[in-house]
Amino acid sequence: MIGNNTAKTSADVVAESRSKGEDAATALQRLPIEYEQAVSASGESSATITEAIDEAMGLLNDAYAASPWLGAALRQPPLAAIALLKADVASKVAPDVFQHDVDQAVAAIDAAFGIDSTTG
Repeated sequence: MIGNNTAKTSADVVAESRSKGEDAATALQRLPIEYEQAVSASGESSATITEAIDEAMGLLNDAYAASPWLGAALRQPPLAAIALLKADVASKVAPDVFQHDVDQAVAAIDAAFGIDSTTG
């Protein structure tokens, strides 16, 4: 056998893009518990939450890099939602407000990447 067939199909590229988008959404879904601990001063600090949001943003940027076909109209809602989460942390909003905004950010990522994170 000479060489391997390493060319990615369009399905492979889309699957990789979705997987990276799911990683970003999953990172955000973990935040509400940590946030609640931070605002109650029983665990995480707000700096830790901000760092976690930054990490999720990095994962989202990786997903965008794997998805050059996603235009600004699909990229903007997740970016705006993550910016809101950072503002929530700075403002120390109530945990239920933060949970709502995380849910909105996850929904925006799901919509951008065609993900259904309500299953699985």
